[in-house]
Amino acid sequence: MLKLLPPLMTAAGSLILAIRVKTIIDQLAFAQRGADTNFRSLTEFLAGRSADLPMLVGFDQRVQRSVRLGAWLLVLGFALIAGGAILNACLLWTAAK
Repeated sequence: MLKLLPPLMTAAGSLILAIRVKTIIDQLAFAQRGADTNFRSLTEFLAGRSADLPMLVGFDQRVQRSVRLGAWLLVLGFALIAGGAILNACLLWTAAK
């Protein structure tokens, strides 16, 4: 049973990191779309084609929430991968004795 733990830890860490990378890419795309929309709206306002100065509401909160959770997920993912590798090395070392 103990021999299964290192590969399971490595797999879990890899999955967590893959999910985190996907989330980072999604947040980058969201930020890029928001910046484009904001730039277009500002251009329209400055050209006199719009009477309101637009604001992106809630943009910062979404990014901050992702950053807080994401830092812990990155640490957990790397810790699981490292723990699996160390445990695997310990198991191999004790089996070689």
